[in-house]
Amino acid sequence: MEHRMVRWIFATTLVIGALAQPAAAQPAKADPDWPCTQAYNPDLVLSHVWSGPDPASVGGHWAADPQIAPLLPRLTSTARPLDAALAELDGFIASMPAEQRPRRLPLLVAALHETLDAERKKVIAGLYRLGRSQRQLAQAIRERNEQLLQLRARADGQVEAAALEETLQWDLKIFQDRRASVSLVCAQPDTIEKRLFALVKRIEAALPAGSAG
Repeated sequence: MEHRMVRWIFATTLVIGALAQPAAAQPAKADPDWPCTQAYNPDLVLSHVWSGPDPASVGGHWAADPQIAPLLPRLTSTARPLDAALAELDGFIASMPAEQRPRRLPLLVAALHETLDAERKKVIAGLYRLGRSQRQLAQAIRERNEQLLQLRARADGQVEAAALEETLQWDLKIFQDRRASVSLVCAQPDTIEKRLFALVKRIEAALPAGSAG
């Protein structure tokens, strides 16, 4: 029984310590609900990756182009290899008459930015939910572990302690399972950003001379 109590104390220490690790890698005022070691960056800024014409200046909206909307899912899906997306993008650009490129390519860039930025925001919102849930669960584990120690110290608390220990076991499993997936999920915003950069730079290279913004 003593060994089991030590195990719970040790497990709780690991949980609280694990929760604190991402925050330690962030500035002092970092949001405690942000679970990633990567810096929090909520927006993809188009001007950081695109030096071509402002899409708003070329007239029209990308949704009005009947070829852009069907192309977007095949270019933006992170489930699809980037090389395959770039190859399809190259084919799309090659099929476009040169005189249309100064207008349509910036519209395509706007479509890519809008789509990938929205997807990235969804991922970030999910990460915040995960971080908040982990923080709350860690607090619950700590409180239940303290309650368990109190129950184990009482002669009449053993039955209740056994039930609480089972609850703690599940809580720890959930926490640790989530913790194992955090690093993978935290990489997704960066993956999306890199995909936008690669696609936009390929488009930028296809702009006619003199089309830079």
